[in-house]
Amino acid sequence: MNSTEVAALLDNPDCDIEARHVTASDGYQLRVYSFTPKQASDLPPVVFIPGWTSVMDGWAPLLSAWVGKRTIHYIETREKRSAIVPKKLRKHDFEMLRHAEDLSKVVRELNLDSNVLWFGSSLGATVILHGMMEGILKGNSAFLIAPNSQFRFPIWMVPLTAAPWWCYSPLIRIGLPYLKWRLKEPKQYIRYKRTLTQAHLLRLKRSLQANRRYDLPTDFNRVSAKVAICVAASDTLHTGSDSHGIADALPHGTLVEVPSNQYAHEADVIADIDAWEAA
Repeated sequence: MNSTEVAALLDNPDCDIEARHVTASDGYQLRVYSFTPKQASDLPPVVFIPGWTSVMDGWAPLLSAWVGKRTIHYIETREKRSAIVPKKLRKHDFEMLRHAEDLSKVVRELNLDSNVLWFGSSLGATVILHGMMEGILKGNSAFLIAPNSQFRFPIWMVPLTAAPWWCYSPLIRIGLPYLKWRLKEPKQYIRYKRTLTQAHLLRLKRSLQANRRYDLPTDFNRVSAKVAICVAASDTLHTGSDSHGIADALPHGTLVEVPSNQYAHEADVIADIDAWEAA
């Protein structure tokens, strides 16, 4: 999407919008949307990393309210259709460390220092944690929605790792009834249906192959940032035990419980973020 399309999606918020590609690692270029409020804010800028194959439509309720209050840099990771890819896609190009290296390079290109709030969901949250533990990503604070200590995809997705990418579209449609049964929040199902049906299929395949046996490092003591782990009891896709364990293991970790995963995608969650930052 260009800036005009994003403005329309977010109902023309009170901010300037810049859409561009920014050079990441290995020659990749990631799509970045920078939102600068018309009224200056002294709050740290937000580096916003959406989840695996996530599209902005699902974050529109939150972004439309948030971008008028503070500067936000929304970065789409390399598995997404918007990324510019310089070479043949390989499995290891989509490992978690590659994503963290991308973000490190992009925030330098954006001239951001450690005075930022990292905000991420699912894969985005996991990448931020992984990068902090590796010493690749710096930041004073991070608000992370449902990070994963492991990525264990459901049984119906396992054949996708071996099937030709052009088989993905019918296989995904076969798997959608399972996803609808598994998810208890109707709006969460709608978001995942949208992201899977709009995904870049070959990148989806490589990402599945790279991360199906992923395990989060356990060097939690290396994370000096203040970190909130946001969890929703009704979210059956991201296990709550993961989030509780991560929050307990982090030196400056706090568990923030919200009513639902959908709530974490809407404007109401801003009050929770503000209260946590002020604490």
